[in-house]
This record gives sequence, C-alpha cells and structure tokens, in this order.
Amino acid sequence: MELTYIGLSCLRLRGRDVQVVIDPIPQGSVSGLPRLTPDVIVRTEGSIDPALLRHRQGQPQEVGGPGEYELRGVSVFGMAVDGTTVMRVEVDDVRVASLGRLRRQLSEDEIDALGHVDVLAVPVGGGDALGASDATRLVNAVEPAIVVPVRYHVAGLPGEYDGVEKFAKEMGLSEGWAPQAKLNLTGGAGASDEPRVVILEARAAAAAGT
Repeated sequence: MELTYIGLSCLRLRGRDVQVVIDPIPQGSVSGLPRLTPDVIVRTEGSIDPALLRHRQGQPQEVGGPGEYELRGVSVFGMAVDGTTVMRVEVDDVRVASLGRLRRQLSEDEIDALGHVDVLAVPVGGGDALGASDATRLVNAVEPAIVVPVRYHVAGLPGEYDGVEKFAKEMGLSEGWAPQAKLNLTGGAGASDEPRVVILEARAAAAAGT
C-alpha cells in the first residue's frame, strides 16, 4: 500500500486494487491541485449520505460519520469524537487512522475502540486542531507503528498553522531530516517500541506554487 500526503488532512491510500482518498481538498480551492481519481472517499467531517455510499458506475463511493463499513475491499471504522469522526481505514491489511481536525486527547475507551493502528495521521499545526505538544501526547497514548503528521503550514494552502518542524523536534527527530515523497507498506507494520515518524511532502505545495 502506498500512502501520499496531499495537504491539510488529505491523504491518498493506493492499494493493489483500490484507491482511497481521505478528506479531499475541494477542487478549485487551490490552483493546480493534483487530480485524484479515488474509488472510495472517506470524510472525517459530516455525516453519511446513503446515495453517495451506494456503488455508482464510474463514481467513487463516499463514507462519512460513525459506523463500520466494507466497500470495494476496504474496511472503514468511524468513531465520533466531538465535532469530528476519527476514521480507521484498512487497505491491503494496513490500518491507517486519520484524526481530521481533532481538538482533544482521546480517552482510554476511545483508544481501545480504535484498536491497533499501523499509521496514525495526526494533526500537528495547531489552529483548528491539535498542536505539536498535544499531538505528541496523543501519539504516545495510541502507540502506532508509524506517525505521519498532517494539518501543518504548507505554503499556498488555507489556514493558520505552525510548521511541521515543531512536531519533529517534539518527537526527537535529529536535525537534517527531510520529507519523503511517499510511504510504502506491505501488510501491517507490526508492533514497535517507538513509533517511527515519517514526514511526507505535501503534494499540494508544488501545485499551490505554480
């Protein structure tokens, strides 16, 4: 499974037979935004629309709100947390949890309900979601195998956010780290003593600068 970061809370998960986009950035809101062609769209905000959930020829199926869903070989678990829905998406046996605009720590019961997480996409830039310090606390509580920071300052994208550097420092990354283009995983990441922080290039950054 290949994971790429677009910007804000938007991620693309590309499996062997399916492509999932979490929290797509609306077309037209950013000049030159990369064109995505998902089979499944998962949203951490809003509720489910039965018409969009149904299979439609040539159109993606959309999931939103709490519940459990199985579509096109993708397992989705949504958990309501205040004004957002924490979404755990499983593609090719890799579990990715997206927190959207989460503003608080998860309780022990919520962490238990979330279950094992291979990749945790956590907001780190503050503003309308968690900042670096609170994100670090949450990572230590959830104990994922891999952490991918999202919702931080990217030139050309809307929102007032801190840069990802603050979170990198909180998580103890050595100086000289560099973002990578994508994350490739084969099956679950397994257990590890310390979460691995993977900072991905925001694909929307280049688009916004053109």
